[in-house]
Amino acid sequence: EELTAREVDVLTLIGKGRSNSEIATDLGISGVTVKSHVGHIFLKLGLRDRAAAIVYAFDNGLVAPNA
Repeated sequence: EELTAREVDVLTLIGKGRSNSEIATDLGISGVTVKSHVGHIFLKLGLRDRAAAIVYAFDNGLVAPNA
């Protein structure tokens, strides 16, 4: 299943090492909404944790090293 544009935004920020509260502030959404997006991202991509999400973000060009 494909990620929504907002889920891609959240995944990109996870890849940059942002916490859920930082992501909420950056995107102007609630922490509960961020948590929901994170859960959907993990399910859709079959990821176990944030570390796996960060690797996915780098491997798929959402985040560049030292960016």
